[in-house]
Amino acid sequence: MSACTQDLAHDAPSARGAAAAGAHAATGSDAHAHAHAALAQRLRGFPIERGPPPRSPRAADDERFRLGAFWRARSDTHQFGPDFAARADAVLALAGDTPADAALRTLREVVAARLPAWQSLVDYNASGRMRDDGGDGGRERLPGAIAALDAIEAAVWTYLDAVDAEAGSEEAASR
Repeated sequence: MSACTQDLAHDAPSARGAAAAGAHAATGSDAHAHAHAALAQRLRGFPIERGPPPRSPRAADDERFRLGAFWRARSDTHQFGPDFAARADAVLALAGDTPADAALRTLREVVAARLPAWQSLVDYNASGRMRDDGGDGGRERLPGAIAALDAIEAAVWTYLDAVDAEAGSEEAASR
C-alpha cells in the first residue's frame, strides 16, 4: 500500500452521507452549493500560501523541497485518495452544472494525471531506498513531483475560487 493513500473515512461521514446531509439541509441549487462548500472546506488546508517571511514551517519545507531537498516532499497525498474521489463523485452526481462542477471535474482530471508522479516520490522517501542509491531516485523523481504538486495546487485554488464565487453570488441573490 502506498505511504499515504489510505482512506480517511474515519474522520468524516461518507461522501454519500455528506451529500445526503447537505440535501436535507437545503434543496435544489442550495444542496449543490452546500455539497461543494463541504468538499471545498476539506481542501482549504491543502494549498500553501506563498509570500514573504515569516513563513509557516510547511511553507519553509516546501521552499527547501523546491530547491532540491526531495526528502522534504509533502506526504499528504491521502487528501486525493478514494475518499476524495467518492466525495467528488457525490457532488458531481447532484442535479445542475455549475462553474464549480467544471472546476471540480478539472481538479479530478489533474489529480488522476499528476498524483502518480508525486506519490512515486512519497513512496520512494518512505521506502528508505535513499540509503541504497544515495538519493539518485529522489533527485530523478523531484521534477515530476514538483510539477505534479504545482498542477494539483493550481487546480485546487481554481476549484476553491469557483466555490467561493458561487457562494458569493448566492448570497447576493438572496438579499
